[in-house]
Amino acid sequence: MTITDTPVIPFTSNNVSSAEQEAGNSPLKHLPPQGMSRASQLLPFVPFSKTTLFEWSKDGRFPAPVKLSSTMTAWRNSEVIAWLEGHSADVEGA
Repeated sequence: MTITDTPVIPFTSNNVSSAEQEAGNSPLKHLPPQGMSRASQLLPFVPFSKTTLFEWSKDGRFPAPVKLSSTMTAWRNSEVIAWLEGHSADVEGA
């Protein structure tokens, strides 16, 4: 066996699909009821962009965030879940 027979970096894996590899690095499948989440953690659960998240939080259409530091903002998961449940009920009732 020579060096050219074996790739230095394996480009594919025969035992794990790329979707399974990405699932290991993916965000949470559900939002835990306790704790807080940052914008990047909330975006998979809300039907709008990061810009809209901040705008709606500012004008009261979405729960207000908590400023954890000068550069870190987070939302209470319980408030976000309540908002999501309230809005999904509105859609189902329409």
